[in-house]
Amino acid sequence: MNWDAIGAIGENIGAIAVVASVIYLATQIKRQTTESKLAATRDLSAKRVDTMKSILNDEAVAEIYLRAIRDYESMKGADRMRASILFHIWARNSEQEFIHMDTGHADDPYLESVDHVMSNGMVVARGFRQWWQTTGQGFNKDFQDHVNELIAATEESLGSRNFDLPNRNEPAAK
Repeated sequence: MNWDAIGAIGENIGAIAVVASVIYLATQIKRQTTESKLAATRDLSAKRVDTMKSILNDEAVAEIYLRAIRDYESMKGADRMRASILFHIWARNSEQEFIHMDTGHADDPYLESVDHVMSNGMVVARGFRQWWQTTGQGFNKDFQDHVNELIAATEESLGSRNFDLPNRNEPAAK
């Protein structure tokens, strides 16, 4: 065997090694992207669950929340401030989820479910809509547009569609 043949074999082996390395790197990048999306989804979900737990674990906060989704404008003082903060936390969590949805940095099925919850939950509530009119401009422009589209596409109710709220003259159930 001459040196030219050995050189050609070496070049072929080198080319195969480069192709194999590129395939391996592509596989690793895809796996890492999948893991990053799942981690982002877990983080977003944990933040939403923490917000729900704050309402679940404190009866006074739950009462403020129920009054706020029904009629935010009628609230006064510290209760109105607390309601605004609850709405703000919910909207900020939703905004982050929306940004992740828009950029593809989170798991798509989770983000689709979040959009469904937004459409059938908070944005139908009269109280949230009242709050959004005065505070919504403080959010990401694309998110503002998205929420405004959801509001325009849904019918207002006294509360979230997820709650059977009593009539105004009845006390809230405990």
